[in-house]
Amino acid sequence: MQARMLMLAVYITACLGARFTTTSMPAPAASTSTPPPSTAARTTLVFDDLPSAMPSVCTDANSIHSPLARLRSAMRNKGYTQMNAFFDAFIIFFSDEHLSEEPSKEERRLEYFSGWDGAGTGVVMGDGGAALWVTSGEVQRARASVSCAWDVIDSDNLSQPIIPEWISDKIGRTGRVGADARLTSVNEWQLLSSHLQQMGLTLIHTPTLLDQLWNEELDPDRRRPDFSKIVANLHVMEYTGMTWRDKVTKVREELQTMGADAMVVTALDEVAWLLNVRGKDLPYSPLLKAFVVISTKEVRVYAPPGKLSMPVREVLAVYNCFTNNCTRVQEYTNIYADLRRATESKILIPTAGTFHRGASAAIAQSVPQAKRLYLMSPIIYLKAQKNEAERKGMKKAHLRDAVAMCTVLSYLEQRRVNIGTNAYTEITVAKMVDMTRETQAGFVSASMKTLVAFGPNGADPYYVPTVASARRIFTNSTMVIRSGGQYDEGTTVITRTVHYGRPTKDDRRAYTTVLRSIAALSTLQWPSALPAAHLDPVARAPLWAANQDYSHPTGHGVGAALNRLEDPVVIDYRQDVNLHTLREGYYITTEPAWYDTGRFGVRLGNVLEVVTKPHGYFRFREATLVPFEPNLIDKAMLTDYEINWLNDYNSRIRSTVGPELKEQGLFDVFYWMSNKTAPYTLPSKQKMALRGAGYSNQANLLSLVTLFLAFLLA
Repeated sequence: MQARMLMLAVYITACLGARFTTTSMPAPAASTSTPPPSTAARTTLVFDDLPSAMPSVCTDANSIHSPLARLRSAMRNKGYTQMNAFFDAFIIFFSDEHLSEEPSKEERRLEYFSGWDGAGTGVVMGDGGAALWVTSGEVQRARASVSCAWDVIDSDNLSQPIIPEWISDKIGRTGRVGADARLTSVNEWQLLSSHLQQMGLTLIHTPTLLDQLWNEELDPDRRRPDFSKIVANLHVMEYTGMTWRDKVTKVREELQTMGADAMVVTALDEVAWLLNVRGKDLPYSPLLKAFVVISTKEVRVYAPPGKLSMPVREVLAVYNCFTNNCTRVQEYTNIYADLRRATESKILIPTAGTFHRGASAAIAQSVPQAKRLYLMSPIIYLKAQKNEAERKGMKKAHLRDAVAMCTVLSYLEQRRVNIGTNAYTEITVAKMVDMTRETQAGFVSASMKTLVAFGPNGADPYYVPTVASARRIFTNSTMVIRSGGQYDEGTTVITRTVHYGRPTKDDRRAYTTVLRSIAALSTLQWPSALPAAHLDPVARAPLWAANQDYSHPTGHGVGAALNRLEDPVVIDYRQDVNLHTLREGYYITTEPAWYDTGRFGVRLGNVLEVVTKPHGYFRFREATLVPFEPNLIDKAMLTDYEINWLNDYNSRIRSTVGPELKEQGLFDVFYWMSNKTAPYTLPSKQKMALRGAGYSNQANLLSLVTLFLAFLLA
């Protein structure tokens, strides 16, 4: 007891700065089995003007060696700022020079300085203070991820300050703000610069400061990862259906129509599609880090040294290139200087699309102002419309993916007795999904981070499991699995919801309603002139009828061995710009959901192919071929029309995926798939059968009565 009192006194002194005196304490006996009497020792604490609640100390904010502290120091160091001035604030963007959705590890500057691994924008003040802007769905996770040195601000909340307001409030009406214009779009940079100017602040492009600090990091745990040295390879004609020269010709034709002499290709999926190459420079897309400039005179490729393999160089006709039908390879970083010296009169600079953010501000600033032509990239539309070879590849990729998903889902169900043990958490199930995909031929990588959400976590559409948040999987709720794969032949995305116990009435109602939404869009036939966004109410109608909705879009485009999120179309009724129509060969997702906050979630997702119909109409055909969960389907809620669709879908799974499962020797998975795709009886036929049985029973009863009367009369 005495020792505890001493420790308490020392703790209070160290933490609160208290002054204390201790009365004499007798030393404890060498050996005793009884505690000393309560009056044997007393500790008297004397506090000098202690506040009622002392503020907690943030060690990261006061650290002199953290990335945040080093950045603040560099902002006041002319050797880093490269000017005879200092920065009052510095903005850190989340992306790479191509504004990719998921930058590679060595491009995650925001994560290095803040600890936040998601999308957002950070601001660091030279005199103290740092803030991070993230979307409303990421606020909770961001606050759990970053240190106390950072304020997390909801960028979707109109009552919260925007970046220029926050900076101005901290430093007043004059000052310099640094940022890297390579890492944000033209529109975002111009908007920031305009708002800062209105407040007397100047936004200055500083492309080297952040990278220099990261490259000088001594802590091995924080050191900047090496850039990928994996070379790019050819995407063969079997999958592309067109040579790179044919694609360049099509782009040149489009540029001529648009009044441009040249264009800068900045999006990595456009570079990969145009050159028929694939790489491994991004975590979830098989892309090569490079720029391309196309003009009527030449094609220039700006790639890091050694990234183009010999076969790629030969096909691109790199050697002895003196015509407009070959490729000149330049050093990656030369793109900015070459654009400043460009001889073309009008150069197309890609603007933002539905998901594509367009060219970076640094690219736009490098083109002389009189030569800038801001338009959407024509490659967006050429790439989205898959040709016959690409469609065959997508079909093959989805077949491989169906085998992988059926395998992992059947495995989990067969071992449902182990559900609830430490062996099954959201993270371990996600790893299981990833490992199962890797067994398929042609597998390249995941097309997105595999997300598994159980129970209440499934009710959050933006939930990302972490070590701290990951739940164990039990049999008392639904589990949502969102994932996808990149294969040599194509890209897949799929969402399924399962339940390993006895679903409640609410579980089944939610699941069946979402399934009806899938059926509504999958069976739709529409005129080709209808914008894709206007299809959304058809998908949401079953949910709206149940007073349910979801915040995310119903669907988006999917690339062919490219990005899982592809322009130009989006299925979202709230979209009032970029109202693009669908075309034959487009692939889109449909992913409706039911979120019961605090309880459970249901989300289902398929990839659909756009197919032509006579008289200028389109329809969909499912590319995803993985069974839904019969245990969660309330058949009484389905119409004859919906059951016919489900039976046809299940029949395609059996006829397409079944032979492949047998071919790979996965007979247990084949039997699982067969059980999950058993046909349903139409309610109308069931009623007729019951009515027929009723008539038969009445006839039998009448016969028995007749026989009985005849017996009595005899």
